[in-house]
Amino acid sequence: MNQQQRYVIGKRDERGYYSVAVDGAPAGTVHRRHGSWYAVIPGHPMQRCADRDQAAAHLVALVDQGARPTVPAPAPAHSPAARMRAIVGMRATRTYAYLLPDLRPTLPNFVRAVEAMARLAQLGWVPLEGYPGADQPWLMECRLCGWKGRRFWSHLRGRNGNGVPRPITRHPGCIPVKEHHLALINLSAERQYECRCEFTHPTSVEQAQAVLGVIEDALNAGAAMGAAIHTRGILEPCPASSRRALVLRDALNRRINRRKNS
Repeated sequence: MNQQQRYVIGKRDERGYYSVAVDGAPAGTVHRRHGSWYAVIPGHPMQRCADRDQAAAHLVALVDQGARPTVPAPAPAHSPAARMRAIVGMRATRTYAYLLPDLRPTLPNFVRAVEAMARLAQLGWVPLEGYPGADQPWLMECRLCGWKGRRFWSHLRGRNGNGVPRPITRHPGCIPVKEHHLALINLSAERQYECRCEFTHPTSVEQAQAVLGVIEDALNAGAAMGAAIHTRGILEPCPASSRRALVLRDALNRRINRRKNS
């Protein structure tokens, strides 16, 4: 019997994982992340693969080698993201404790997270976990009705940069579409041009450049605590999140262009 006949891929769950059975027995999961597929047997290292079938076939090979699902292995404590997340959980505000993106800690990834969170505020959504990337399910809450579930940022930001979120109904059970416009107008009254928070968030290009510089220096030096403290300023909720996102993108672009021209 060949590998393609031996595995069965189930339906995707709310986290974006597909269960895989090998020879009729649960073996693990496969999932897609940033263009690649990964095969996972709980308790064993994750394997990167080219496509979904290759990932499932890898699970078959592991089963043939005697691998069986066990207690899930903990995330590597030495990774920069793991260190920053642990520090944030202890030291930052409750709302910021879970907002670090589940991505490699780099300035471009942080700025993408800031932009996504700012746009969610405009669209009446509240993120309940860190930005996972455009093509991964993202846990959030609908401010129009209180529904909680996972949506894709690639759907909410619109196709080809048109800025039109889909679907128009937002999610099953939301308030009627004809009421969306007024509800979002009412929510927009909360947004501000200037930051008036007790913890100052950057709303000028100069402030954004300074914060990005400090974060990058800390990351380069392996100082996860310093990076986490200053990352709070760009990721935690702020009524001026839209302006903050604009100045951070401007500051990042200037930083990139300056290096290209140097």
